Amino acid sequence: MENFCPICEKKGKVERILKTREFNVRGESIKVEYEAYKCDTCGETFMETKTEDDPLVVAYTIYRKKHNMLQPDDIKKIRMKYGISQAELGRLLGWGGATLSRYENGALQDRVHDGQLSLISDPRNMLKLIKENTELFGEQRSKLLIKNLTDLARDEFPLHRCIEEIYGNSEQSALTGFASFNYDKLLNAILFFCRGGLLKTKIVKYLFYADFKHFREYATGITGATYYHLPLGPVPDKYDIFLASFLNDKFLEMEEVFYPDYTGEKFLSVSEPYLSLFSDTELKILTAIKDYFKDHTAKAISEYSHQEKGYIETAPQEPISYEYAKYLRL
Repeated sequence: MENFCPICEKKGKVERILKTREFNVRGESIKVEYEAYKCDTCGETFMETKTEDDPLVVAYTIYRKKHNMLQPDDIKKIRMKYGISQAELGRLLGWGGATLSRYENGALQDRVHDGQLSLISDPRNMLKLIKENTELFGEQRSKLLIKNLTDLARDEFPLHRCIEEIYGNSEQSALTGFASFNYDKLLNAILFFCRGGLLKTKIVKYLFYADFKHFREYATGITGATYYHLPLGPVPDKYDIFLASFLNDKFLEMEEVFYPDYTGEKFLSVSEPYLSLFSDTELKILTAIKDYFKDHTAKAISEYSHQEKGYIETAPQEPISYEYAKYLRL
């Protein structure tokens, strides 16, 4: 085949060859096979000038895939979806002016920055961030962004809207741990618990013990959920709805597991939990509960919860007051 050689600056016969190059990307060795051309006239090899053919760009792409990081096109799509400029988004995230531009053009992003971008790919998180930083945009621009993001969140996450309608209007009381219902904390507590997989029965018990233990020690719950007396023990109100929402929104995956005497549903975190949402005391309690019950079977933790005074002294289908937290067995 014929092609123009940029080395000798002549058009002539070239041979297509495959070469391999090894790159050190953040301490990891990544090998890239790429296409090059050998010029019959000068004997030198050269590559096409397209950016996507650059072996370093390919190495970065491989690294991102390996570590579940966003690709440059993903980052650009997130920004374009919200109709926000590079300068605006960079300012909102507290980055330098050129940082976002470099990432969209192929530079390998910082892992912390990648986490921030992944979070705001959810319009609910972006909406919250905009509302907290309206002074960065001015009144008119903020109103427009908030309206667009509200519409996006409703369109993309109808089950989320349903959950907020169910829980969001509950008054703070002893039935909510004197906390407002917090969808994000509920989601991220479950993501934290479900790292490595967790049966549904254990998820709802972990939530109960985390909320009630935090209330006992710090006078407020974590998630603001209300718990009810059901046959398997204390569980959050309408827990099947929010688990369905998290599955639908791809935060969790579920698989059936089979045991000699029953079939269970095991949930596995797809997304990493955003632990910065929690205070130091909340994170301490979440960690303590997960560690305390890690070796309990679903049956054992269910039976354990049946011995709680709050469960014993309430009738089936009745809510359990957080005031019973002072009698918690752990």
